[in-house]
Parts: sequence; C-alpha cells; structure tokens
Amino acid sequence: MVSVLSACGFVAGFGTWSPEAANMSERLTSFAAAAIFALLLPGPAAAQVSCHPNVFGGQDCTSPKGRSSSRPNIFGGQDATFPDGSRSSSHPNIFGGENTTTPKGTIESKPNIFGGKDYRLPTGERIESRPNIFGGQDFRQRDGHVVECRPNVLGGEDCR
Repeated sequence: MVSVLSACGFVAGFGTWSPEAANMSERLTSFAAAAIFALLLPGPAAAQVSCHPNVFGGQDCTSPKGRSSSRPNIFGGQDATFPDGSRSSSHPNIFGGENTTTPKGTIESKPNIFGGKDYRLPTGERIESRPNIFGGQDFRQRDGHVVECRPNVLGGEDCR
C-alpha cells in the first residue's frame, strides 16, 4: 500500500525554498506517506523505503516489496502504481489534507498542530506525522512504532 506517503517532507528544489517547491513537496508527500504506511504494517523490522523524483513530476520508490511510481493527476493529487500492480489515486479534501483511494479503502489526511499530518487508514487505525530534526518526517502509530524519514541526495527521502 503506497500513495502517499508524504509523509516525508521532500526537498523539491535544489537547496532553495520557493512557493513552487513547497507546493511540489506537499504533492509528493502524499505518495510517500502511503509507501511509509506499508512499513508500519507487520513485516520485516529492518524494512526501508527510498524515493526520488521522476520525470513525470511524481516519485519513484523502492522497498523490499518492489518499486512504486507516482505522477500528478488532474484532480490536484497523485496517481500511483505499486509493486503488486495495484493502483491508488488521491485528491485534496476539505480539511487541508488528501484522500487517497486504494484497493483496500481510503486513507484520509489532515494537518496537525505539530506541523505534520494525521492519517486515518481504511482499517480505522490512526498514524501521526511530525517534522524531525533531519528535515524529514517521523510517522508514529498508536502503539509507539515509528518510521523515520530523512532527505536523500537524490531529492527524495529514505525511510526506516
């Protein structure tokens, strides 16, 4: 399951901040979030996801489960394809976040007071993200399990 997730704050520019880079970062973040959520589900403890921008304006991510790819869609969100061939599509919601539709249900997000996002998974489980000291995001489940993301040299993020 990947989409989003955002979920890691992407470095969209080459070391400089601009409104365009911030907007790109927000769109790419949702794809990474879904990818990150795959790490939060039961599985290998040392799993990791590495993402980088692609030529379509989205992200290509690699994890132990395979490769995922995203691209912007006409609704202001992202369309993604996952290693198993499944697809997801996202669009902005009225809460300032995104709704990501996957074969297993919808992931809803909204900004939180910590500068990150709160996510509600199709199962009802909730995940919270917060910026970390490395310029990325930490994703925390209710049980305390955390996935930490950091920017990488390719302009994407690495998450563990």
